[in-house]
Amino acid sequence: MLWMTITSWQIWAFVALALYAAFQLHVLPRPLAKVAARVFFYPTWPLTYLSRRRNYWTLVDAHVLLGAAPMAFLPHVDALVARGVRAVVNLCDEYSGPVRQYKRHHVQQLRLPTIDHFEPSLEALEAAVAFLQVQQQRGVRTYVHCKGGSGRSAAVALCWLVATRQMDPREAQAYLSEKRHVRKGLYLQPNVRAFCNKVRPLPGRNQQEDKGKTMDGKQGQEAKRNATG
Repeated sequence: MLWMTITSWQIWAFVALALYAAFQLHVLPRPLAKVAARVFFYPTWPLTYLSRRRNYWTLVDAHVLLGAAPMAFLPHVDALVARGVRAVVNLCDEYSGPVRQYKRHHVQQLRLPTIDHFEPSLEALEAAVAFLQVQQQRGVRTYVHCKGGSGRSAAVALCWLVATRQMDPREAQAYLSEKRHVRKGLYLQPNVRAFCNKVRPLPGRNQQEDKGKTMDGKQGQEAKRNATG
């Protein structure tokens, strides 16, 4: 019986490891990736913390901070509020955030659920930047995060820089990369490119062609290779 129990645990461990490996390699279909992201969020969060502890969040400009998921059992919200944060953009599908702490500190959260390893939809990018602009007008800072602050939320930060600083997408990518470890190909993501072309159309570029190449966040395997966080 003991041998059977050990074998059973070994099998489950192997299945879990195989699922996690497939998730990290971005080969899971969207529905399964959604489940995997939620299942592995808390078990793997310590790895995120250890890799980000020296730079858990980064000041993008005077109005926006970019970083990893704030946790309720750590003084993250208190620290963010002390830095002037009164609004949050949460790109996590797998994590709703420390909602009680937000309510206590009167922090407004905009949640735009995006599955880990998928890029945000064009609609999500537009909604996030519009929200950031409103908070800027209010004179408060906004914290933009996903799980690790390098993929989904970094895509929003890049779009914010393009929209407000008139940066070229490559310039925005380089600017972010100097401040924080972010995914290298953010500016190549189809929905990021579509957003940037709407904000500042490229000379001679067929916008209708780019529009046809955008993804609504519900299809396309390329997004898996272009976004993480």
